[in-house]
Amino acid sequence: MTATQKWAQRVIGSILATTGLGSAWAAESPAAVVNGVSIPARLIERNVKANVLQGQVDTPALRNALKEELIARELMVQESIKRGLDKQADTEDALFVMRQNFLIDLLMQEEIAKSPITEAELKAEYERQVKVLAASDAQQYQLATIVLENEVEARTVMSALRAGQSFESQAKAKSVDASKERGGELGWLLPEQMTPAISNVVVNLSAGSVSAAPIQVGPYWHVVKLLGKRAYQVPSYGDSKGQVQSAVFQYRRLALLKKLQDTAKIKR
Repeated sequence: MTATQKWAQRVIGSILATTGLGSAWAAESPAAVVNGVSIPARLIERNVKANVLQGQVDTPALRNALKEELIARELMVQESIKRGLDKQADTEDALFVMRQNFLIDLLMQEEIAKSPITEAELKAEYERQVKVLAASDAQQYQLATIVLENEVEARTVMSALRAGQSFESQAKAKSVDASKERGGELGWLLPEQMTPAISNVVVNLSAGSVSAAPIQVGPYWHVVKLLGKRAYQVPSYGDSKGQVQSAVFQYRRLALLKKLQDTAKIKR
């Protein structure tokens, strides 16, 4: 085995050692061997299960395609290591963070498995959020947006709108965002659900008006239209359940962290 291959195995081992998967991989028969590095059959089984859950059918063709993808990934990893990319200054830090994130995810999965989030918890959090928003006199804004790759394109679109072109037609023709299929419509949003650069403009627009200038958000430029404004309307529990579940999960995470902090010896 070459030094490169040994390094790859050490990296994998450093990530998996705490979980016990490293020894399990070493003991099982490989699905393939790429330049002396084994690809565990377990990885193919895991990927098959993931694809079946997404509606795929477990067939020899699917299994072969998944195996070829794993082989391709291993070849790319080996080439990356061969070029010395693994020895760049930030590689160790990145692997350290990856290992942390992986183990934290495992910890939270175990916590939730031991004490699943209940329907009662979700409904209580939903009611709490409803009360907070109802007391805040929150406003919702119905938006449409045209997202462009640069400022020149954004200003060209604004010129077309001033010349009488419809916002919907320009969105469908020019926007690079998935909302183009709906004429740029994003639905009803609270200001905190928008990026600050957009919300700061939207709250000062009147219904039917368009932003006076393109708004830069990251690498993209937005032309925004306010379609309407209304007092906050409480979504149904069913429509909110996904967001509520995320909130309860975060509460559980914070509760566990507080428990660990209370018993830890930390020197700052």
